[in-house]
Amino acid sequence: FWLKQHVPNSQHNLDIQSFRPRPRNFGAMRRLFGAAKEEPKPAAAPSLQEASAKIDAQMENLEAKIAKADEEIKELVAKSATNPTAKQRALQAMKRRKMYEQQRDQLLGTQFNVEQLAFQQEQAEVTMSAVEAMKAGTAQLKAASAGIGPDEVDKLADDMAEIQAEMQEINDSLAAGSLTATGDDGDLEAEYAKMEEEMAAQKLLGALGGPGVAAGSTAAPSSASGLPALDPRVASAPPAS
Repeated sequence: FWLKQHVPNSQHNLDIQSFRPRPRNFGAMRRLFGAAKEEPKPAAAPSLQEASAKIDAQMENLEAKIAKADEEIKELVAKSATNPTAKQRALQAMKRRKMYEQQRDQLLGTQFNVEQLAFQQEQAEVTMSAVEAMKAGTAQLKAASAGIGPDEVDKLADDMAEIQAEMQEINDSLAAGSLTATGDDGDLEAEYAKMEEEMAAQKLLGALGGPGVAAGSTAAPSSASGLPALDPRVASAPPAS
């Protein structure tokens, strides 16, 4: 009723809950009942390596207890002849040692499973790394070969073959020009045959021992048959029997 009289009609649609006065003893109630506590965040799960290290520490502790129990059993057995309670205490120590050994054996199996799982996890990480590397390599290969197609490769091969053919033609032309500059092949053959005849005549004169023929001297003029003329003394000499 008070709101209807003091609040304008244009504001009648306001939420009435916003006009409720705050209780004076709110602070006391909060101190009495306490504020709402936030739920604690769950602790992070230990890694496999941490679990394996913790198992190792526990196994070392059990090994120490087993060794201590062995020493205690030996001492009690030695005292059993004079101490009536030594035997009972020794039996209790043996039970305790057996319990420690069972716990140790269980931890050995647990540690094996943890280490096996850790190994599989490492293998999975290596596999994932290899897969990511292969994906990256495939993407790079696609990007590198995107601008190269079979048609372009064929055109490149044709261009290279054409260039090689042109270079071969140029080399053949250069070689042919050098041969024509030296003269005709027929003239060269005739000159070579003439030199052979002269060399044969010189060898013949040297074998006959002609005094007019010396090393390095020129041959006598050729006869009509193309052979060099012989020395008259050699020609008039009687034939050997």
